[in-house]
Amino acid sequence: MQQETYRQKVARQIDLENESRALGASRYRSNRPMPWRNEARAPDDEADLPPGRQLLKLATEPTARAIREFVERVDHGGAARGVDAHLILSQIGAEEAAYLTGRVALDAAATGKKFTVTCIAVADAFIDHIQMDGLRQSRKDVFKALLKSQRKSSSLVTRKKRKGINNIMIAHGVDRTFTVQQRVRAGAKALELFCDATGLFTVETIARGTKIIRPTEAVYRWLEQQHARCELLEPMHLPMIVPPRRWTTPFRGGYVTKTPGARLVKQTNAAYHEHLRTVEMSAVYSAVNTVQSTAWRINRAVLDVVREIWDGGGVLGGLPNRQPLDLPPRPPEFAHDEQVKARWKREAADIHDLNAANLAKRLAISQRLWVADKFVDEAAIYFPHSVDFRGRVYPIPSSGPNPQGDDICKALLTFAEGHPITDAGAGALAIHIAGLFGVDKVSHDERMNWFWANEHLILDSATNPLDGARFWAEADSPFMALAACIEWSGYIREGADFISHLPISLDGSNSGLQHFSAMLRDPVGAKAVNLMPDDRPQDIYSDVAAKAQALADQDEDERALPWRGGLVTRKIAKRPCMTFTYSATRFGMTDMIYQTLRELDASGQPHLGSADNYASSLYMSYALWEAISGTVIAASTAMAWLREAAKVMTAAGLPIWWTTPAGLPVLQTYPKGRSSLVKVYHKNKMMRLKLRHDAPGIDGQRQANGISPNFIHSMDAAHLMAVANACREAGIFDLSVVHDSFGVHAARVFELRSILRDTFADQYSVDRLAIFRDELIAQLPEAFAAKLPPLPAMGDFDINEVRRSDYLFH
Repeated sequence: MQQETYRQKVARQIDLENESRALGASRYRSNRPMPWRNEARAPDDEADLPPGRQLLKLATEPTARAIREFVERVDHGGAARGVDAHLILSQIGAEEAAYLTGRVALDAAATGKKFTVTCIAVADAFIDHIQMDGLRQSRKDVFKALLKSQRKSSSLVTRKKRKGINNIMIAHGVDRTFTVQQRVRAGAKALELFCDATGLFTVETIARGTKIIRPTEAVYRWLEQQHARCELLEPMHLPMIVPPRRWTTPFRGGYVTKTPGARLVKQTNAAYHEHLRTVEMSAVYSAVNTVQSTAWRINRAVLDVVREIWDGGGVLGGLPNRQPLDLPPRPPEFAHDEQVKARWKREAADIHDLNAANLAKRLAISQRLWVADKFVDEAAIYFPHSVDFRGRVYPIPSSGPNPQGDDICKALLTFAEGHPITDAGAGALAIHIAGLFGVDKVSHDERMNWFWANEHLILDSATNPLDGARFWAEADSPFMALAACIEWSGYIREGADFISHLPISLDGSNSGLQHFSAMLRDPVGAKAVNLMPDDRPQDIYSDVAAKAQALADQDEDERALPWRGGLVTRKIAKRPCMTFTYSATRFGMTDMIYQTLRELDASGQPHLGSADNYASSLYMSYALWEAISGTVIAASTAMAWLREAAKVMTAAGLPIWWTTPAGLPVLQTYPKGRSSLVKVYHKNKMMRLKLRHDAPGIDGQRQANGISPNFIHSMDAAHLMAVANACREAGIFDLSVVHDSFGVHAARVFELRSILRDTFADQYSVDRLAIFRDELIAQLPEAFAAKLPPLPAMGDFDINEVRRSDYLFH
């Protein structure tokens, strides 16, 4: 067979990019309403698609104002001819009426309904809302039952279904009966006010005197342009079969063909992009180009196993259940014990959430397998990358296998280029395998001891993944563990010359705290997150869990009782610890703990026995907050300083600009705006609408909340870029990155470890917080610059100690 030329590959790549746009457009079009469609499960209404939502946002406020003025005018004796319309419009909130009018008008325009039919549809939407709101106030139990039944059923409101709903309203005394004349007049008045207030729609006469509501020509063109734009902006991005174009400007790089909206930096501010044109940032371009030039291929051995499990309906290795879980039975006390009822409802809600999550996972697995099957025969595939506004690097194709995806996404990929593993590299692979099984909080020697004790099971996993002991499925990352077991069997079979393709990863120890501790030269934090040399890794999650356990054991609060006896585990503490430096709130921590308890309960006996998980999570969020704050005092001080600095910038009316160590400008600006929540009942289903009203200025609260996570993310992003550039200089051309995790071929792991240490120490050999403060001073008027608080005190940790730390990344 003749080998494919590069020109032929480029032609195929262009076909793939056209296909990805066609797939996205097809997916988008399938949700657009069409006059001829009448499926059991209807497509999205026009109002549910992005252009429709945007149009409704623009129309709701002026229409609500016009409806409110009309109702008040009739109330005071004016507009006598509007009495019929007033009968209905006076019973519904102006915002709700405005939204429903716009929604029905938009859908009617898209489907060509006659004006009279549209008037009745508008009035019926009002009546539905009025009746549902009345039922909510008078019979909440019936109201909830009706909402629940409607959630389960088709969105189409049939005549039979409407009759059944009306019977419910009549039975409970909340029905509103209006004549056809009243309904037509109410709908016509609402549509008149909608058209006059917005200028977006008109009522036109077409053949034989038939009237329809139609968007103005300008709005129609705008809607079609926006739909066409959405079709282009929602491609199903696929991997590439040729190396991505190198980024040479902020607007040129990645895919071969021009992609609408393609930019190196994902930032919506137009002034930012104009500024970026003038900035010299060769280190940023070089780093992103290095990452995206890595050649990958689909791991056929893992794909075959995943496919066999999936096609067989199995749930091995964390694959989602193909069948929904059953709700728990109602306990006997449900009818008369409110606490029992509340607990059962929470448990039932958890099951609903799990079923919804499993459905999403099933769809994701199907999509990943489709992409993997499509590219399995390619010798090499590539992932074009871009960065977010803080500089964090992300692959553009993310719907299939990709280097930053979950366990299955990563396991389905290997480096396309292989290198002899060497005996030293085999040792790195063995340590990597131990880490995938959760044996990563101990020394390298202890990991190796664990590995040798389980080597027979590792080899069994490689040779008999489904018919053997299935040891790989017990790992924290099952399919990545399977890939690593298969790689080890290759080394056993061929020795040091075995050509290895598997990325071997080194991970940071709580990246946010590592960066804060280095920035402040904090010896306490430095020791807790492995910046200091040691003969075994420190584990801050276990340290914090132990402190929280001690607090619970000594606390007389009855909510502490379920946690006694060592039940504050490392897993419970991990997520709150990881997110603390990213401005996690106690409420957020409560949810994290609650989610972890759900996971623990799903895998065996209830972790806290019969205790209420939510109340227990709420208590533990306070205990963990205290434990974390007491462990990383310096980081807490830096976070507080950043918040105060952000407040000064807001007081001066300025956004926050800074430059990362890699040279990327960062702009943080959250515009001010107020929002109101409106509940609307449409087609007997409840929708919560958040109406945002823009206001001039900057949102000080969001600026203060965002600065700590955004600043520290920009620091870890800069370190990643430094590592990528150093790897290229060292001749390491295949690199897997996930923010604070780096992977290379097994034989290059020891070089990578040295690069990680040196680049990290280099980044913090200067005072990064002082540089940031100087940049703020340069932006501020003198009077406001004087209000910046003094910098937090620096500790006495020697940053060069990082260069000797074996467990900085491990």
